[in-house]
Amino acid sequence: GSRVHDIGPGDRAFLLRQHRERGLIAAGEFTSQVYSGPHWDESGDEANFADVRWSTVLPIADRLEVDDLTTAIPAVTWGRMQGSGVRVHAPDDQRRLEELWEMHLDSLGRLSPRLPDEVAPSDSFIEGTLSRIAVNRYERDPSARKACLDHWGYECSVCGFNFAERYGDLGQGYIHVHHLRELSTLGKNYEIDPINDLRPVCPNCHAMIHQERPALDLGRIRATLQP
Repeated sequence: GSRVHDIGPGDRAFLLRQHRERGLIAAGEFTSQVYSGPHWDESGDEANFADVRWSTVLPIADRLEVDDLTTAIPAVTWGRMQGSGVRVHAPDDQRRLEELWEMHLDSLGRLSPRLPDEVAPSDSFIEGTLSRIAVNRYERDPSARKACLDHWGYECSVCGFNFAERYGDLGQGYIHVHHLRELSTLGKNYEIDPINDLRPVCPNCHAMIHQERPALDLGRIRATLQP
């Protein structure tokens, strides 16, 4: 098993439904360290707890199924999960989990709330999310996204990652689209140029680009890549 008592605020959290219809149904961030409190079963015993702010919660029918998780990340025992949870240790497995979750949300038409500057395939939102990012017309324009990808393709402009090459049909057509210009600096009448203003980026690089405000330049992120 994995020790989870060292959880801290800002750590990533996923919620795995067990027993029937198993799979990931929520993702968010811990907002506290582990603390003790009365057990939920009212037995009078003490139990460990940690607070989580869920950024995405899916209906059970839309879960990311255990079979898909096991195929992508076999090192984690998804089918025999401890009630207290486990930590995904390996950086490659953490990256695969985030990529798989992002791809799953995209397949459902969900805009990831972690990356507000993503150009979404549509402007639809599904009821049930605990938080919603307010997006403007630049992010809601599917024609701009399409024009960008028709020109630049589906490889990440920073690291060259291609989802179709890695995941086959499951990854076909999946990529984030990033605004090179900070959205807050654009006037309401600004006409976006899909070729000059937008670039395809993978979720990992997109997250790194937005580690600072204003967003970091693609060239600077590219220069940080480790061999």
